[in-house]
Amino acid sequence: MSDPNVCPSCGRENAAGATECANCNFPLAEAPERVAAMAAAGSAAPASPAPPAPPVSTHHAGAPEEPEAPIIIPRPVRPIRQRRPGGPEQKLQMQLWLVLGGLSILFILYTAVDGFKKNARPPAQVEGAKEGQQRAADLARKTLEADSNNVAARIALADVLYDTANWSEAIISYKSAIRMDPSRATSYVDMGVCYFNLGKMDEAVALFQKALTLDPQQPIALFNLGVVAESKDDNDGALKYYHRAMQANPPDQMGQALTTAIQRIMQKQGKKAPPLPDGSTGTMPPSGK
Repeated sequence: MSDPNVCPSCGRENAAGATECANCNFPLAEAPERVAAMAAAGSAAPASPAPPAPPVSTHHAGAPEEPEAPIIIPRPVRPIRQRRPGGPEQKLQMQLWLVLGGLSILFILYTAVDGFKKNARPPAQVEGAKEGQQRAADLARKTLEADSNNVAARIALADVLYDTANWSEAIISYKSAIRMDPSRATSYVDMGVCYFNLGKMDEAVALFQKALTLDPQQPIALFNLGVVAESKDDNDGALKYYHRAMQANPPDQMGQALTTAIQRIMQKQGKKAPPLPDGSTGTMPPSGK
């Protein structure tokens, strides 16, 4: 009979009095018949050599070995993502985008239609303009459509409005030209005449004086200041400006006007025309001589 301390299943030698094999938990206290039967069954085929027993600690001697704990590899931590807006908020946002897109399309269509109307619209007529004056105004406006900063075209339009007695409109064009080029003394003079014809004497005088700051010998500004002074019955002041205008080499077309103005004031004063700085008697030769 085999040694009861030797396990008939795995062949391991166990401690005396052990009831189970420390290696395979085989019951060592079974009936001898079963042990013999199992031993005979084991002898039929050679059993594979038993693996060596693993080392155990002293306080675990004779106790079954506990399985090792599995190694757990931690998964990488991922940041929490915010949830996308959905539901009513998302629908409202989509509706707003649709409204804005519709408004943009309407604005583009309006701009296109308005541009077509402007191109198809006939040029504005200048009240009181003759055919040549109207052509000059149309050309100036067409030039300004291509280049709104064209000072010469703006002054040309203002001159047509001036010549046709459209004083208020002429003032607007002169102001625009002066804003772009403040050195235009003649534009100040012409705008002053527009104010004078509208009965605004103070504005007219201020513009004539402004022209003289740019050109102290501006003959038309001097002549116009004489006209304003004469309209206020300031004959001495008017005569002073007329004399200065005569000294400032006035254009030929002003010659007769200055001569007539000086003679008129002399008659008002009951005086003979005094000698002028150039040695004349207060009269000027006719224009062109």
